[in-house]
Amino acid sequence: MKYKIDLTNCYCIDFDCLSGMECYSSLPTIEKETATFRMHLENVSINMVEDICRNQILSVNPKSIINIDKDLIILAKKALLIIENIRCYDLRVIHNNHDYYHSSGLKFNIKDRFVECGGKDTQHLDSDIFSQVIFNGKVFLELEEENILPLIIGCDDLVGGYEGITKINHQKESEVAMKNKILDISRFNNIESPIWDFDFLMEYLPSRDGYREAIKNYPPTNNSSEIELNE
Repeated sequence: MKYKIDLTNCYCIDFDCLSGMECYSSLPTIEKETATFRMHLENVSINMVEDICRNQILSVNPKSIINIDKDLIILAKKALLIIENIRCYDLRVIHNNHDYYHSSGLKFNIKDRFVECGGKDTQHLDSDIFSQVIFNGKVFLELEEENILPLIIGCDDLVGGYEGITKINHQKESEVAMKNKILDISRFNNIESPIWDFDFLMEYLPSRDGYREAIKNYPPTNNSSEIELNE
């Protein structure tokens, strides 16, 4: 059974790997016609404590495996992150200890939202993907029941402690090693925007209710909402 969870007001994905699981992600694809950002995720932890997330699954499937407890963190073996109506996006990819940047052109207005996403690369060994997205639409996570694994209830892990988590991480790393595609660095335009500067984030995009939200327009004299999105 497939679920499409609306995360617009509840961004409950653990991209910081606080659970110990190493999240993996694909390089994003951008649908220019609809300004939609898509990123495939693997091995990602999701907090099901919030009713807004939990209830969306149970309303579709009351018998879902997440119904074992309210205080639950799950592991999604595979999922798809969708961010609609993006204003701009920036990438930083660390590959073989080198940084590669890509920017669609930093531009946003007051009330636009900002999220971070990414993880270890699903296709390229020794690569980490960091993505910053500014948007004014909705955020969705698509996943299937068969790809959900209960991970933590309260303070109790369900996969065998540190050894269990390490085993799952090693299995995923082995999968990537078998693929290990060549990274096409020509796709990056090597533009490093100010979005990677913490002081810039604090000035323009302070944290609000789980998201960072713009309190100033950028560039300061530009109120246009149109951007050119590059692949």
